[in-house]
Amino acid sequence: MEPWQSTLLNAYGVIVFIVICNHLVYAIETGRITFLTPESPKLEGESLPFVSILVPAKDEQATIEGCIHSLLAQEYPNFEVLIVDDRSEDDTAAIVERMASEDDRLRLVQVEKLPDGWTGKTHALQVCQEHARGEWLLFVDADTLQHPTCLSVVMQDCISHEVGMETLLPALEVRSFWEGVVQPFAGTLLMLLYPLRKLNDPGPKGKAWGNGQFILMSRAAYDTIGRHEAVRDKFVEDIHLGRLIRKYGLGLRVASGAGVSKVRMYASLTDIVRGWSRILYSAVDFRPAKLYGLFAATCAFSVLSYVVLITSGTAWLTGNTSSFVSIAFLMAVVHEIAQLTLHARIYARSHSAMKYLPFRICGVFVVLYLLAKTIRMCSTHKVIWRGTSYGQDIQQSS
Repeated sequence: MEPWQSTLLNAYGVIVFIVICNHLVYAIETGRITFLTPESPKLEGESLPFVSILVPAKDEQATIEGCIHSLLAQEYPNFEVLIVDDRSEDDTAAIVERMASEDDRLRLVQVEKLPDGWTGKTHALQVCQEHARGEWLLFVDADTLQHPTCLSVVMQDCISHEVGMETLLPALEVRSFWEGVVQPFAGTLLMLLYPLRKLNDPGPKGKAWGNGQFILMSRAAYDTIGRHEAVRDKFVEDIHLGRLIRKYGLGLRVASGAGVSKVRMYASLTDIVRGWSRILYSAVDFRPAKLYGLFAATCAFSVLSYVVLITSGTAWLTGNTSSFVSIAFLMAVVHEIAQLTLHARIYARSHSAMKYLPFRICGVFVVLYLLAKTIRMCSTHKVIWRGTSYGQDIQQSS
């Protein structure tokens, strides 16, 4: 075997070793987070805190009714639901008004105009919270569904840990091929930027984070950090709310809510790319350095095995059965098995459908594309979201 061949095999061996070690890393990461289920302890008793559930909705006629039904079905006895209609052009407001006429726990708040210097969701929730009566505020997205025990379970978990804010990682509901192959993979990118082991670490090495799909916060903590006005110009306001909670020392907790909450984030490939590029763009504070790292890691860990398998397999089939080719092929097989089984564990934890796992490579290339798109966004600073175009001027303070 030539020296350069040995060097290549040694270098590739390091990558394969890291992929195998990622199984241990994943076990450690998931061991640091609580997995909430309907059987988890619930907040029960008399005179429970009153909770206001706030839902921002812009053109959500396809999902809002299901979301409201799941909220009104909560076993927790003391709550209200406020839907803020953020300039919808569909039947969102009409659906909410009809349902509100049938249940006095539900109210509709409407926003007519987006002021300068605000993103749409932050302004909608700022307006909505002015109508909320709760000692606790629960912010959930209109595309989420909650198990009947959800509020009781999360209130108990939050209060028992004495934190001002708790955010959940819900199960990912998928109904199409591209959702199935891209969503779990894209979610792992966010977890690489915000490792689970650091999210509940109260020390200086802990990371602040939030998931706007589900954020429970005490009213006192919310008022202390300045409400949504404090994050009025943020595209991913949830992470910045988490940073403020940590800055003020109010206590932040992240838990897996896959057993009690689920979400269908995006319905089409176009929405997946647009949505995740916006999330990652803000998650790295518009600085591309970490995105370059994610791009390189994706190529090394998720693409390289296919390249080596194809090239070494082709060489072997055409008569080149040298030790270099044989060893490279075997290493690639180990590499792919390790990576595939790791993603199987991720799919299981996120309640994603295993039938999409064999098509993981399709998700890999979509993720590479959205990373490239996000890197470009870091230079153009142009974002279009929910029908509103945002320029660099609103991002100057970020």
